[in-house]
Order: sequence, then structure tokens, then C-alpha cells
Amino acid sequence: MTGPQFLRHRGADLAWRHQPGAGPLLVFLPGYMSDMTGSKAAAVADHAAARGRACLRLDYSGCGASGGDFLAGSIGRWADDALAVIDHVAPGGQVVLIGSSMGGWIALRLGQALGPRLAALVGIAAAPDFTDWGLAITDADREALANQGWFGRPSGYDPAGYRYSRAFVEDAPAQRVLGGAIDITAPVRLLHGQRDDAVPWQLSLDIAARLRSDDVQVTLVKDGDHRLSRDADLALLLATLDQLPETP
Repeated sequence: MTGPQFLRHRGADLAWRHQPGAGPLLVFLPGYMSDMTGSKAAAVADHAAARGRACLRLDYSGCGASGGDFLAGSIGRWADDALAVIDHVAPGGQVVLIGSSMGGWIALRLGQALGPRLAALVGIAAAPDFTDWGLAITDADREALANQGWFGRPSGYDPAGYRYSRAFVEDAPAQRVLGGAIDITAPVRLLHGQRDDAVPWQLSLDIAARLRSDDVQVTLVKDGDHRLSRDADLALLLATLDQLPETP
């Protein structure tokens, strides 16, 4: 496999891989401290290639193969990164956004920005506004933010733990989507494991209720965890993509 291509944007070289093909561009948006080499992203790319579908994978600034400082990243910055790469690869084209965990938050923000260009959106354990409900910031965290610009938390998904920066925390309130209706009218599919220990599955029901679209389906996997990356989970994701309505 050839290496990624790069786009210079806001002082960082953004890494991306594009497969030309038919239909709306499938765009995979990774989760927090993840990148385009993950199993779900790779499965989507392989599936698209087998079906002759256009597909884009990318790394946000400071993540994966992209340049830039991870601690300068935020939901707003990373959504802007994704939009820049999308517009570079498929200017004005139709897009299907596939967001995993934090990538689901970015997908909801980006989907609203794309407007009529959004053909569909698929969330996998989508985690919008997780700084409100999943990141209880303590006095010690605030002191760390003031002194070094970030605080750390243990994570079952990374032995080194996760870092949360001042830029990320300060930007989050402006990126909230759960305060009212979510202005997306395209078809939306939300997949969520009921054994998810990071994002409560009930959140997908809340998202569904807030979307303006009437074409919304939530699929719950009773024994599914947060990753939803087992063979059966990946098969569900790929079948979901195949079953999206045809774009007019």
C-alpha cells in the first residue's frame, strides 16, 4: 500500500488516503486519539474498494500520520481539518460521514456544516458533548490545565492514558449539539453496543430524538462493547452502509 497524501491546512500537514469510485464519498472520522489505520476505518476502505465506492480516510492534526500538535486540537479544529480534506478531494460533492465515538460528535457538527451535501451519516457509539457527561473535570484537572495545559486520565483503550488539553476543553462548549434540535435532514444510522463502558447506549436514542431527519434508525447490539470491532460488528457496519438509501 502506498503512503498517505498530505494537505497543508492551518499550519499542519494533514494525512489522508483517497480511493476514487462511484457514489457519495464515504468519509471515516476516527475517535479520540485514534487514526485512519484502525480496524473499522480499514474495513470501510476495503469494503468500498470491493464495491467500487469512493472512500476517504484521514487523520486529524496532531493525530496518526498528520503533523501538528495534538494538544492544540479540539472538536472545532478537527472538524475543520476534516472539511478541508473533504473539500480538497471532492469539492462540492455528496458525502456519507461515518463517525466513531468522538468521530460521531465531529460527524454531527460536520453534517450540519455540509448541509445538502450530506447524503447520509452513520454513528458508531457516537459521543457528542462527552466533555459534559463523560469527563468530570476536578480541581486537580483544572490546576493541571493551568500549569501545563493538559490533564491525563487512565484509559482502557490506551496504556499510556489519554490527555485532554486546554484547547480541547475550552472549545467544547461551543461545539455542543445536544442542547436542542440537530439540523440534519439526511438519513442517519446509529449503531451502539449495550455493553459500552465508555458511552451510554441511551445517548444514541437521545441523538435520534433531536435529529430533524425522519429517516433515522438506531441499532443496538446487546453484547456489543464500545469498539464494535468484532467480525460481526464490522459486518453490521458494512451492511448498514450497503443499505443506505440511494442518493437522488
